[in-house]
Amino acid sequence: MTIYTASDLPAAPLRQQTCSPIGGNPRKTLRETQREELRHILLGSPGAIRQAIHQLHVLHYVEPILWSPISAVGDRIIITPEQGAAISLLRR
Repeated sequence: MTIYTASDLPAAPLRQQTCSPIGGNPRKTLRETQREELRHILLGSPGAIRQAIHQLHVLHYVEPILWSPISAVGDRIIITPEQGAAISLLRR
């Protein structure tokens, strides 16, 4: 498992974009108007997972407390998607 450093991530924190839907509140952010469930899965060594959680926190993406405890993986992982779900993987 490769461990990434802060230099592998964008230098600036993620910024919220604003949108102005017709008849909507122009002060709402894109994140507030498009709240679709998205599941993130971190798979790797415990140290690499902790580092990724920390990096996502530094980028103001998610608070570390919202992640589940790190657990050992058995022989197989079964992911059950909902109807119409899709998946995209990045492996470095």
